[in-house]
Amino acid sequence: MRSRKGSSQHDPAIEKSDISTSIHWRVNVIKLPCIHSALLVGDCLEGLKKMKQARILLADDDLHVLATVNKLLRTDFEIVDMVSDGPSLVAAALKFRPDVIVTDISMPKMNGIEALRQIRCFLPGVKCIFLTMHGASGYRREAQNVGATGYILKSSAREELNEAIRHAIEGSA
Repeated sequence: MRSRKGSSQHDPAIEKSDISTSIHWRVNVIKLPCIHSALLVGDCLEGLKKMKQARILLADDDLHVLATVNKLLRTDFEIVDMVSDGPSLVAAALKFRPDVIVTDISMPKMNGIEALRQIRCFLPGVKCIFLTMHGASGYRREAQNVGATGYILKSSAREELNEAIRHAIEGSA
C-alpha cells in the first residue's frame, strides 16, 4: 500500500501545481473578503451620509421658485419631490414622509396652510417651513396655528432657508 506521500513523489508536476493553486487560491480568499468588506464599508458610509441628510419636500406654484430652491438645497439635503399645488403636497407628504416640508402659502386648489392642516392629521411630527412672499402678520399667525416650524420670506431664502431647515431638524432631535 502506497502512502499519500509516496504517490505525490511520483508526479512532482501535480504537486507543484496543487501547491501553487492552493496558495494562490488561499491568498485570493483572504484578499477578496477584505476588498469586499472595504467596499461594503464604503457603501455603508455613503449610505449613512445620505441617511443623515434630511428629506425635504418642496411645494410652490411658481416653477422657477421650485427650481431655484431645489438648487439651493440639494447639496445639503435630499429633495424627495417637488409639487405645485395643495392636493399634490398632501399626496406627496403621505407618500414620501419627509422630515421637512418647505411650502408656499398661495397655491392653486388648496393653499399651503390648509394642506399642512390636512398633513398634520396623518404626519403630526413633520416639520414645515413656509417660504412665502406674504409678510403680513396674519399669515404668520395662521402658519404658527397649524404648527409651522419656520416662516421665511422668499426674498430672504438664500440667506435663511438652509439654517431654518437645520434648526427645524435639531429641534426635533
